Amino acid sequence: MTCSKNLFYVCIALSLLIIGGATATAQDTIDEAMDGLVTRLYATRSLEQLYNLSHEEVLNELTEQEREAFATGYWSFDVNVPVVVSLIRHVDQETVPFWIEQAGFSKTGMIVKNAEDWEYEVWQKAFPAGRVELGINGFDSYTRPYFVAVGAQNSGDTLELSNFYPADQIVLDMQKGSMMYKDWTELVLTEVPESLAGHKLLPTYRGRAKEAGLVGSFRETPFPSTIAPDPVYLTWSDDPRTTQTIQWRTDDETEAGVVRYRERGTAAFQEAVATSEIMEDRMLANDRYCRFHTAVLTDLKPATTYEYQAGSAATDAWSALTEFTTAPNGAAPFTFFHCSDTHSNEEWGAVLADTVARHPEAAFTVISGDLVGTGMEREDWDMTLTYGEPAFHARPVMPVIGNHDAQLGLGAGMYLDIFNLPENGPASITPETAYTFTYGDAEFFMLNVMDDIEPQRDWLKERLAASDARWKIAVFHFPLYARGESYPHLHEAWGTLFDQYHVDLVLTGHVHYYLRTHPMRAGQRADSTNDGTVYVTSVSVPAREFKSELPEFAAALADGGLLCNVIQIDGNRLMFRAQTKGGAVKDEFTIEK
Repeated sequence: MTCSKNLFYVCIALSLLIIGGATATAQDTIDEAMDGLVTRLYATRSLEQLYNLSHEEVLNELTEQEREAFATGYWSFDVNVPVVVSLIRHVDQETVPFWIEQAGFSKTGMIVKNAEDWEYEVWQKAFPAGRVELGINGFDSYTRPYFVAVGAQNSGDTLELSNFYPADQIVLDMQKGSMMYKDWTELVLTEVPESLAGHKLLPTYRGRAKEAGLVGSFRETPFPSTIAPDPVYLTWSDDPRTTQTIQWRTDDETEAGVVRYRERGTAAFQEAVATSEIMEDRMLANDRYCRFHTAVLTDLKPATTYEYQAGSAATDAWSALTEFTTAPNGAAPFTFFHCSDTHSNEEWGAVLADTVARHPEAAFTVISGDLVGTGMEREDWDMTLTYGEPAFHARPVMPVIGNHDAQLGLGAGMYLDIFNLPENGPASITPETAYTFTYGDAEFFMLNVMDDIEPQRDWLKERLAASDARWKIAVFHFPLYARGESYPHLHEAWGTLFDQYHVDLVLTGHVHYYLRTHPMRAGQRADSTNDGTVYVTSVSVPAREFKSELPEFAAALADGGLLCNVIQIDGNRLMFRAQTKGGAVKDEFTIEK
């Protein structure tokens, strides 16, 4: 499946009309209905019964108030003239949402198709001028949710739509080439019935299908939280030379968290009190609530090793005494790891642990997106953090957001709650989703392909122009050079800056193979690494095998996946090795200044 390349494509010249104004009252009602219903189900059913819940059982459980909320509180807007509303739903969704026929919608014989040749059936209902209220996509979390077209009943009327809920609605024309899902902008309509052509098309997010997901939607984590701090992982949210951010997870009742730390070789511990917040995953049946704790150690000495424990005096549960080392005060040799598309995969964890054992000198790990399979399901984060803990408990992990981390248009809420990262990115996008940090004589520019590109371009240009680092390394998810895929917007917005300010190395992922380019400049092969940028795309999970000739821009191409890349910087020399478990090298190269 082709993934959405970014919401920035929503902003290109599609003659979009953005209309706002509605409050969140309707969504609050859906959330309240789900909270009440799920809480009752937990109280009256076993885990096995929850996993096997049927549509009939859900309907029988609903109160009248909940039934009304699910039937009217999902999608609404005002119309100024009488209209026909077309509800366009995927033919493979087995159960028609309970409210559609009850609300008076009738199934027509019309079919709509898109670029994946998916078929959608059309249900219609006439509405007078006023408020149109529509219900949920169903209780089954079917991720090809319905979308809507609206047309005036009378040909002489000029239709105006307003007061949308959700308020970020965009309005297109119902025609071939228009998108249906705002999180998959390339998936456009290819077949539109003549009677619907010219109606107003209301796209949605695929993730909205999960808002009332109950049937087949209860899940469990293989690593439920306890009073013990587990997993424990490091990031940087400030200067790596003098600070260290330490994070961990416990059950939700463990409120007080603290880090005890000391310089190695000294006796007395200092303490840093943690902040914490509860995370809820309503459908995580064996661990609905947990708590994430964050402590930031400050006033540390550069290039110094510290010992620490995370835990709580109230529970007397502590992590093992572990060491970390702060960044040097200036240029010094160092090693770091690059992983990508880890997807909560246990085999990746084994590769990472093996690489740590072979390179204990490594200072940190960068991950170029898709840390998990589904970004709004907490068990995926539990697995990624647990499998990564052999590295992350002593060496910071510095990630960027991939499309799976902000999947189906749901945003990267869990990612942001889990990772405490620098807030030095562009002012107009979500803090911590794009940022920069410096380690030794290298500066890392961490970019977010799932948010607006242009503000990041302006910020990136400013930061690159101001950087005096010997080595400049960019990390983000979508590759600028890949077999059969192209991201022209990224080339234009970011690639031109990599050329202008000579970024040495770009680390990406997304496509599930390994590819290294020749030094590239302005889309062409440069004479040397002093004249162009080397782009590496990698994957840290098992990947399919293929036979393919090298693209013109490629210096190396490898399949199979399960890579952890080891990058060593020593003065004017950067050495790169793409390694598998056991230390086998799939590719290696050197950049010398």
